[in-house]
Amino acid sequence: MMRTNLLLLLSFLGTSCYVLGQATPPPPRFDVISISPSAKQNTNKTFRFTPDGGFRAGNYSLKDLIRLGWDVRNFQIAGGPVWLDTERYNVQTKSDSPFNPLSGEGEVREREMVQSMLQDRFLLRVHQQKQEMNVYHLVLAQGLPKLKRTGDARDPATQMRDGNGHMWATKFDMDLFARYLGGELGFPVVDQTGLTGVYDFELAWNPDDGKPRAETDSLPSMVTAIKEQLGLELKRGKGQVEVVVVDYAEKASAN
Repeated sequence: MMRTNLLLLLSFLGTSCYVLGQATPPPPRFDVISISPSAKQNTNKTFRFTPDGGFRAGNYSLKDLIRLGWDVRNFQIAGGPVWLDTERYNVQTKSDSPFNPLSGEGEVREREMVQSMLQDRFLLRVHQQKQEMNVYHLVLAQGLPKLKRTGDARDPATQMRDGNGHMWATKFDMDLFARYLGGELGFPVVDQTGLTGVYDFELAWNPDDGKPRAETDSLPSMVTAIKEQLGLELKRGKGQVEVVVVDYAEKASAN
């Protein structure tokens, strides 16, 4: 009897330890969050990270915040209430455990914290699914790519500056570049270059937004510039694209 009871006890304890060991840790959260409606007449968006890993966003819609939390573009967000892109907010967050939101691990942590904030404050509920869409495939053009390889993977030195039809990239991989192009073109871009590692490069094109700029008038379109200046090419096709579907959301109350 003693042996039987001991075996049962050990079996129970082993099972309990297994269950406890499999418990999912709670998602990370910002320690301080302030959300207030933005002035209706304000049309300028602002955003910057703070040294502790938090951020300050001005005149951001819930759609903008979803893009930040799930690292997607507008064409990857579906569903949601009619005010998803019209109600604007000023958002400030703070973390008591500072981290670098631009590093690989920090980038994931930042997204998880934004997701937690939106679930708590906007009661946001979403699901993700793949949808077939018209896409651009980023491929190698004929000849060698005109890119300077500078490492094997992204690190804290990875950065990008752009403006007025000019982009400077440092330690960029092709997946990150494809995501940047998707934002600029408003169209899904899928990396199919087969290039590994990270690269430094520069790209200049005519933004063709109707604003007169003598310095870019003689430049080609972005699609042509990618081929001529980088040795890459955008080809139209079909592809499976990850989409965030908004199932439910409420307007956040000011605090």
